[in-house]
Amino acid sequence: MNKWMVAVAMSVVAGTSYAGNLCSINPFSKAEAEQGKVAFESHCGLCHQYNMTGRQPGNYQNESPDINLLSASDVKFLDGAGGNVPPLIGAKFFKKHDHDTLTDFANSVAGAAGSFPPVGFQPPKSFFLISAYIIYRNCGKM
Repeated sequence: MNKWMVAVAMSVVAGTSYAGNLCSINPFSKAEAEQGKVAFESHCGLCHQYNMTGRQPGNYQNESPDINLLSASDVKFLDGAGGNVPPLIGAKFFKKHDHDTLTDFANSVAGAAGSFPPVGFQPPKSFFLISAYIIYRNCGKM
């Protein structure tokens, strides 16, 4: 069976597990999380920053990567959002997903990542890899 079909099946089986338990029921391997880091940094990290702390208006000189690396469409989106990009790491972020199942969490990542797909993006594989990376980072394993 295809490895990604297994990941989908695992997320469905683990679907009753809640985000508070994502660290303990995490079905993703560290290798998948490392691949997710590459996918995240290739596009998601441009707005959410490589450290996942998001962006705030007027703080561009302290943010990485440099805002000048963003495409014109990304800058336009940022401007429309008032320059704010939410963080994807920390207790406040994870608390928003307290009642999410693993499937809900992966679907949330897929919805966001699918809105801004980078060149070479491979759904659903990329969605699972990015989900793995976000979970690993929030659980202090990377």
